[in-house]
Amino acid sequence: MDSQSPDRILDEVARLRRLTRARARGAAVPLAIFGLLTLASIALYSHPFQAMQTLPDGGAASRPGSTSGYAGLDGFDRSASLSIAFWLVTGPLSYLACAWWYRRRAARVGLTVRWQPWAYTGAALFAVFLFAVFAQDHGGQGAPPPLGGEFAASAVVSPLLAIAVGLLVLAKVERSPGVAVCGLLYGGLCVIMNGYGLGQVPPWIAPPSGGTIDGLVNPAQNLFLLAAVLLVGALLVQLRAWARLRSVTAAAPVQV
Repeated sequence: MDSQSPDRILDEVARLRRLTRARARGAAVPLAIFGLLTLASIALYSHPFQAMQTLPDGGAASRPGSTSGYAGLDGFDRSASLSIAFWLVTGPLSYLACAWWYRRRAARVGLTVRWQPWAYTGAALFAVFLFAVFAQDHGGQGAPPPLGGEFAASAVVSPLLAIAVGLLVLAKVERSPGVAVCGLLYGGLCVIMNGYGLGQVPPWIAPPSGGTIDGLVNPAQNLFLLAAVLLVGALLVQLRAWARLRSVTAAAPVQV
């Protein structure tokens, strides 16, 4: 054994640890699943693409309807029962799909992360957030958040925020800064969309009085944006995982 052997052994142990972490992680799939779930929630709204209608005099007004507060965003949903059923069914099913993915991955590579606490916690979050919405007594005639830069804190709680919180828990489980960024960006956008109203730009982003983005006054466009955060995030997280795996594999010592 030469004088460099202890250092080589320590380097190899460190490399094997990095290889283990690279093979065990699989956060891209949960990100993609919840991105697709966000897109599927478009079906909950009665006017997802055209919330405003043109009046005979050339003006514009909101289409008739009511919002229960359970759909996720402020747009008029088809019914409170449908929105509740959707999230209580598809939310846990999404976590079951993630659990299946992690179990399948563990069986294939022989490694996994401790995803079980995340899955149980995340599935329960949907029920907790729906209960919180119910406790606020939206009724079925809830008015949209005020415009002009006023923040409606009571409108922030939604099932979409449950997805964001769940992603932050996943980021800790996976030790993934990329997933954390996706969760924070997704949650931050949800807070802005519900707290200030769809299409409204807060005054702290565009001082002094904020602004309006006409293309984002409909629920569908906002949900496309939220889904894009997770789907693009899933792609970037997966590309980074592949790059790390190639890097660690390429660093393997050459056997003589």
